[in-house]
Parts: sequence; structure tokens; C-alpha cells
Amino acid sequence: MQTLLVCDSHEQLHHSGSECARRLGYDAWVYAMMPAGGAEVPYLCGSLPSTWYSDHFKHGHGAADPVFAHCRRHLTPLIWNVENVRDDEDPDCPVFFRDAADIGLRYGVSVPIHGFGCQWGVLALASSQAPPRTAMRRLADAQLFATFVHEAGHRLANAIESEHVRLTERERECLRWTAGGKTGWEISQVLGISERTVVFHLENAARKFGVFGRRQAAARAIALQMISL
Repeated sequence: MQTLLVCDSHEQLHHSGSECARRLGYDAWVYAMMPAGGAEVPYLCGSLPSTWYSDHFKHGHGAADPVFAHCRRHLTPLIWNVENVRDDEDPDCPVFFRDAADIGLRYGVSVPIHGFGCQWGVLALASSQAPPRTAMRRLADAQLFATFVHEAGHRLANAIESEHVRLTERERECLRWTAGGKTGWEISQVLGISERTVVFHLENAARKFGVFGRRQAAARAIALQMISL
């Protein structure tokens, strides 16, 4: 798993992650993480269909999907088995399990991810066949896999976003003072500009990050190491 920490591209993470999943006895895997700071688009990497998992991850399908409900609220892994819940005639059949079965995945484990630059995330490992008898004993390996892939994924996700977000020096200054707790008027006094100009720069920064409000913009800038306190 050490190879995950030296991945410097999405493709390398995909390759190393797939090899780790295979060694743990699973056919497919995905790491999905919603960055902190109000981001609305998840970072995804893995061998599960990205479009399908992205839709599930962004919308969560509410209480209908116990996998997402569990991962948002807990730290412990969830072992799931489609055979125990699949029922095409039941309109309340969890969407996650139904769609997993439709692409041939019937067993798996989902490891919740929290903190370190994300709102929440999950490492999902899945298989078309019943997992080996050692699966329960290897839950610790799955959790270790999650920590390694999250550190690598967090770094790559930030690098990707940083490449697309270009802040002006004035926007950085306004965000830095905002992160320090100052109001728009106070920032205007420090920088010697009007409060309206401060608001203008903060709104521009928020728009570039795709977030709502100056606080979210400041949090995103800190998470991406674009400003420091």
C-alpha cells in the first residue's frame, strides 16, 4: 500500500488502488470524497463505473440507501450482501444494492472516511462472488487501505482544483483576513479600500471556488493551501 503515497497522477492512483483491491480479494473498488469547504463535485477514483457512483454519492438517495447513511454517520466499516436485500418487486429496495447487482456486484465492504480535507467520503470494495472467509479478519486491511488512498486522493484532488482556481493577490488578502475573523468593513480599513471593493473580491473568490459565501471560500482556500493564517 505504500505505493499509494507516491502516486502523482489520477492514473497511478487508479492502478495502485486496483492492485490493492485485488490483493484483498475484491473485483472492484472506488474511492469517493467530497472535498471540504462547500465543494459540490466529488473526487472519484476506482474501477467501479464513475458516472453511476458519482450520481449515488452526490445525491445519496436519502434514507433509501443504508450504505450512504452509514458512511455519513459512522466510522466503522459496513459489510453488505445484495442477496439479503435484493427484491425487484419491492419499490423500497435500496437503490445502491439494486444497481450494484445490476452491474454484477453482490458483496462488498464500505469504509467511511471523515476529516483531513473532506466533508465525508467512502472507500467501497465489491465482488461478484462471496468474499473469502478471511474477509472479516481483513477488515483492518480495508481500513488501512482507506487511510492510504484518502491521503493520496486528498492530495491529488487539491492539486487538480488548484490548477483550475486562480486567485488574485487582492482576493487572497481578503480571504486571509476573512479567515482571521474580520468583517468586510474591518478588512476595508486594513487594506485601505472600500467595503464594497472587499465584498467584490470575496464574491469573485467564492464564484471561482463554486461555493456560497465568504466563509466557505476562505475555508476552501485554506484547504487548498492557497492562503495561510
